[in-house]
Amino acid sequence: MAVKQLGKIEWGKRCALLPCPCKENLARWQQALEDEEIVWSLEELKDIELSIFASLLCAAERCTDPTIRAYAQDQLTNKHWNKQKEEEAVRIRRRMQ
Repeated sequence: MAVKQLGKIEWGKRCALLPCPCKENLARWQQALEDEEIVWSLEELKDIELSIFASLLCAAERCTDPTIRAYAQDQLTNKHWNKQKEEEAVRIRRRMQ
C-alpha cells in the first residue's frame, strides 16, 4: 500500500511529504549515533552513512523548512561527502546511457 502511495507523489521543487521524512531520518540518526553504548558494524555504518547522505540531498533540494534546507546544504559542502557525491554521479551517468 505504501509503495502505491509513493508512486503518486509528484516531486517538484518542494517536498510533497509531510512530515518531512528526511528531517526525521537525520534527527533519528543523530540521536542514535550519539549513543555510546551501541557498537555499530562497518556494514551498518556504511548503510547509515548512505541513508544520511540521501536525506541530506533531498532536504537540501526540497525541504519546506528553510532551516533544515540550509543545514543540509551546508553539510553537503563538507569534504566527507565527496565519495558519495562521486558514486551518485556515476550512478546517474549509468542511468543516462
